[in-house]
Amino acid sequence: MTRHLNRILTGLASVAALAATLSHPAAAQQAFPSPPTPPLEPKNDAFYTSPSEVDLGAVVPGTVLRYREINAKAYYLFPVKGQAWQLMYRSTDHKGRPVAMVGTVLLPDNAPATNRRLMAYNVAYDALTLRCAPSYEFVKGTALEQALIQTALKNGLVVMSPDYEGLKSLWTVGLNSGHGVLDGIRAAENFNPAGLNGTSTPVVITGYSGGAIAANWANELYRSYAPELNIKGVAAGGVAVDLGDIARKVDGGFWAGVYFGAVAALVNGYPEVDVAALTNDKGKTMLAKAQNMCLGQFLTGAPDPLLNFAFQKMSSNTTVPQLLDVPVVKQIIAENRLGQRAPGAPVYIYEGTVDELMPIADVDALVSKYCGQGVKVQYSRTYNDHLLLAVTGFGKAFAYLQDRLNDVPAPTNCK
Repeated sequence: MTRHLNRILTGLASVAALAATLSHPAAAQQAFPSPPTPPLEPKNDAFYTSPSEVDLGAVVPGTVLRYREINAKAYYLFPVKGQAWQLMYRSTDHKGRPVAMVGTVLLPDNAPATNRRLMAYNVAYDALTLRCAPSYEFVKGTALEQALIQTALKNGLVVMSPDYEGLKSLWTVGLNSGHGVLDGIRAAENFNPAGLNGTSTPVVITGYSGGAIAANWANELYRSYAPELNIKGVAAGGVAVDLGDIARKVDGGFWAGVYFGAVAALVNGYPEVDVAALTNDKGKTMLAKAQNMCLGQFLTGAPDPLLNFAFQKMSSNTTVPQLLDVPVVKQIIAENRLGQRAPGAPVYIYEGTVDELMPIADVDALVSKYCGQGVKVQYSRTYNDHLLLAVTGFGKAFAYLQDRLNDVPAPTNCK
């Protein structure tokens, strides 16, 4: 009987050892060859094929599943000397399920030999297709925000730019995006060629517009989802606080395509929405058409919802007078509203008072809420529109993040 008990204990020990191996962050890293020239679209590229949910569930969030070095011509629009890799890593979606995501690590030649610092840069790619995923755009050289990323690289920062919408392109889905950013940081820290110091690595996060969704959600989820990280500060501009309020503001105007694209993305992420019952024939055609669109990524050649749906009313596509009043839609909007959790790191928020998309009152209220929660908020509220501020506002945002990395005490203008 003792011998039988010992066999059982030995078996249990083996299972425990196997589980520990599977959950170790570096256990599953698989090297892939560099992408061909020209690169394959993600839908035709095996690198983007997700492992099974069972396999993903066997490893912890942030585990690097596979990696490949990409050609330095990824920077052909704004040449930068350095190395770059695509990583596939394990994350968690908005339903709590394990999912795979892809991100890009950029390592400049001037990065210090030791004590490297990391920026998570969230591109505003606002897409319903992987054709506009940052990882693919970096390889093609079509990422519009490479000029801003270059600022970080010139200053010796390692950059992780996650495809935070995930392999299903879940634009506007907050939990999914926030998890994707935090797990992208974990993946970069677990990737030895990046030369980072694990969880002690000083990290900053930034993003504008769609990228600000990812940045702010990552900050609100930081302490509960990835408290081991050393996030020093977050800078976010053109902030989308409440998707319903944005929809009401743009419906029927030039920016109506933002509403239409976001609805298509949310429908993809929330199958509980009865699309067949809520849309008429025109609406069904609209949703199908939107699946190949990206907002503002004209270098990719992908169709843009702004051009396709400008000045249209959502009510002309639905069987209900007001889509935003449907209970399941109201619930989804509530789930994706910022301000439900206190941010874990100091934050710099910059917003234009004449932003065509984002209601300034919503951003004011979010800042007030953060301040009331004891968060150190530096709020820059200037006379600017959405597009202009994306470019002109980055300099101060980057300076704020540099100060956080240099351990300058975080400022606040909370009243």
